[in-house]
Amino acid sequence: MNNMYTDNLINKIESYLPNQEVSKIIGAFEFAKDAHEGQKRKSGHDFIVHPVEVATHLARLELDPTVIISGLLHDVIEDTKINAKDIQNEFGKEISEIVTALTKLTNDENNLIQNVDQKNMRRFLVSMAKDVRVIIIKLADRLHNVETLEYLDLDKRKKIAKETLSIHAPLAQKIGMNDLKWRLEDESFKHLMPDKFKMTKRLISQKREEREITTQKMINQINNHLNMFNIKAEVTGRPKNLYSVYNKLQRYKQLGRNFSDIEDLIAIRVVVKRKEDCYIVLGKIHDLWRPIAGSFDDYIASPKENYYQSLHTVVMNESNQKIEFQIRSEKMHNFAEQGVASHWKYKDSIEESKSENFSKDTYWLKDMMDFENEIIEDSEYLESINNDILSDKVIVYSPKNDIFTLPIGSTPLDYAYSLHTDLGHSCQASFINGALKPLNTKLNNGDTVQIQKSEDLSGPELDWLNDSLGYLRTANAKNKVKAWFKKRERNENIERGERQILRTVRLSNIEDSEIIMPKIIENDSYENFAYKVGTGEISNQKIIDIINKQQLEETVRKMNLVDEKVEESIEHNPASSVLIMGEDNIEKKIANCCNAVYGDEIVGYKNSSNEIVIHRIMCSRLRNLEHTNRFLPAAWGHSKELAPTTVLIEAYDRVGLIRDITDVVWGEKTNIHSINSQEDDTNGTCKIQLTVYTRDLGQIIRLLGKMESTPGVYKVRRVK
Repeated sequence: MNNMYTDNLINKIESYLPNQEVSKIIGAFEFAKDAHEGQKRKSGHDFIVHPVEVATHLARLELDPTVIISGLLHDVIEDTKINAKDIQNEFGKEISEIVTALTKLTNDENNLIQNVDQKNMRRFLVSMAKDVRVIIIKLADRLHNVETLEYLDLDKRKKIAKETLSIHAPLAQKIGMNDLKWRLEDESFKHLMPDKFKMTKRLISQKREEREITTQKMINQINNHLNMFNIKAEVTGRPKNLYSVYNKLQRYKQLGRNFSDIEDLIAIRVVVKRKEDCYIVLGKIHDLWRPIAGSFDDYIASPKENYYQSLHTVVMNESNQKIEFQIRSEKMHNFAEQGVASHWKYKDSIEESKSENFSKDTYWLKDMMDFENEIIEDSEYLESINNDILSDKVIVYSPKNDIFTLPIGSTPLDYAYSLHTDLGHSCQASFINGALKPLNTKLNNGDTVQIQKSEDLSGPELDWLNDSLGYLRTANAKNKVKAWFKKRERNENIERGERQILRTVRLSNIEDSEIIMPKIIENDSYENFAYKVGTGEISNQKIIDIINKQQLEETVRKMNLVDEKVEESIEHNPASSVLIMGEDNIEKKIANCCNAVYGDEIVGYKNSSNEIVIHRIMCSRLRNLEHTNRFLPAAWGHSKELAPTTVLIEAYDRVGLIRDITDVVWGEKTNIHSINSQEDDTNGTCKIQLTVYTRDLGQIIRLLGKMESTPGVYKVRRVK
């Protein structure tokens, strides 16, 4: 192994791994070095430097060889000719799958950088959620990349730094890797806001020596005091990272305060062997210095949402300075620094990787995968991730003392939906700490919540989606309520579509609907087809077109029965295509004075020999004709264009009914052949039969539909 590249890595892995495992890692290094032969980084260094540094970051966490080897190989599929099968043959299936997942994650990350849209963000998050080791290696990869940003151009530096602050640092915090989070933040802060970085660093440096002297004096005092009681503890001082100080300074400015008001620039940390010792040490600290009221937090009894545990207290020293103490056990400290990565430490990997604690610490990864399976819309998925996973949390208890983690601001309804969708839908009352409380009560840390179900299956209330009423905080619960209403709306749309289909079939005068129905819905299911009709996705005209298509053969067959001689007569005598309302089998001819052609508005005039002469409406000769009772309504027709349709209307008799019905006909720009009515004085109803000339089935159905909508009309049907 080349010492120039690997001194730090070798020294670290030899400190905690047996020789057999060290040899495997050296073999992986040689494999990666050969694969990346000739490749260079932007810095000019050999490319192999990068995977070695990633593996070194992982080794500092004392992770198992599988993770270290995967870190060394994480770029070989993406950047070399090596494929997943090659890695599997050399290192086994598990490492091959991790490296393949890292390659996919890198591709998703690159897509996200090029186009920050909802779909790319969703793919990126899902890629990470499948294996927590992929996240850990990816964060180590990102840390070395931001540590070497100075070799990139300014725009690229700022872009990567901004992306790291918005995605990778919050992710590190989410999995409890606080040390890594702080390093990612400070490296990104330095390149994204260099002036503010220097300003913050300068402010901290101004009284750094004074703070360090004060801190060291207090460390000595507490060490001596604990030794008097034979309490073994490691006491250290740790300065706040620069980016967190900068953010706090911005909040202070909004409150009219300045940098000198920030009192917790250095925290003193006390690490003991056992959990019980934490509370003993707390008492000893309060023996030495006065605690500040309202500044104590017991995160051991009530852990943070990522299961961070520690006692926090702020005291006033002899110089009237406020100093924060953090007290925790060794196990708590390892998790506070390394988060879920602590479960993949070599000495613990066999015993604890599948423990209950690991499942609790990574519950949110399961939530991410559940959301991926349950939520269709990308926007709703990201809203659920932001609101339900990445936000701050409260911890509540069930009546059986089980722990549940929910976003801050959650209500009993959110709790109910987190347990089971049906429980949320049927929730009618809630008890918090034994007392009946409204469903929109905000939950606090340590609350015990009990849900009372309703036996009524009416489902959720629409008011629950009203943000101003505060019933629901989590996006997941809101999406479940929305899905319930969408399903109900679907059923309503199916019923609406079914009524429309049956009405169209009935108005089409189709006697055997069972034969025509499968042809109407084609290859779709009846339910889906009805839903599409109910939502308007499939128009009524499309149904009519389908019916027309199915009846076309029968129509053509009947048309072919027409006498050829009649067809020839129609072809050579234009007047034969004119329809005269109320007159059949009468001689017609086109007037020579105006030579009306098909499409002109026309009128018929019956001369003294009972022959009908067809004039254009605008013909000047019409003004000189006498006997206006001989004028007859006329329209262009053709055996293939217009056909008489008889309609029977049943209605409640009223003044203006006939006029309204004829207005419907004129509105369709067609003519009435005949009309008659029959009244029934005993019940005030009437039957109206009229014959109209129509072009096609679509016009017939439009006419019948409009007639059916006429006030007083309660039944309309075609008569054969």
